Amino acid sequence: MTKKQSAVFFAVGALFTLILGTVGHFFYEWSGENRLAGIFFPVNESTWEHMKLVLFPTMLYLGAAALIVRSKNYALASFVALFIGAALIPLLFYSYTAIAGRSYLPVDIAVFFVSVLAGYALAFFAFNAKTHPFLNEPAVIGIVAIVVCFFTFTAMPPDFILFREP
Repeated sequence: MTKKQSAVFFAVGALFTLILGTVGHFFYEWSGENRLAGIFFPVNESTWEHMKLVLFPTMLYLGAAALIVRSKNYALASFVALFIGAALIPLLFYSYTAIAGRSYLPVDIAVFFVSVLAGYALAFFAFNAKTHPFLNEPAVIGIVAIVVCFFTFTAMPPDFILFREP
């Protein structure tokens, strides 16, 4: 895959994630609070649940693409997209609300958009970087750890600010 093709690939992924994540915000409610939908989409307004808006659409896109995209850095790029996209949500949200004293819906939406775009942008750079095949195994372990954490903490959320509704 050329650099230009990979730029299009990651831009399409970001757009896919933005659309599915935005619509996904309502899936749990629309499903009649179906438990299966609650695994993949937010069940409440906690920051943790909103991280799913990045995580699962990104996993769906990159997971499906893994069947056709061949690159020695694909696992690393996928981990970067997932980790950066999801991690930026609480980082940006708690930073701006600490300064502003409260949350604002337009800024919350911007946090989601910035998180997705940053995750995919950095994934593009990881994908096109000098080959680092030794990072593939840690990247796959990281992806599995992220998935396990989300399944576990969705079912049994700890008593911590990240998991509490505002």
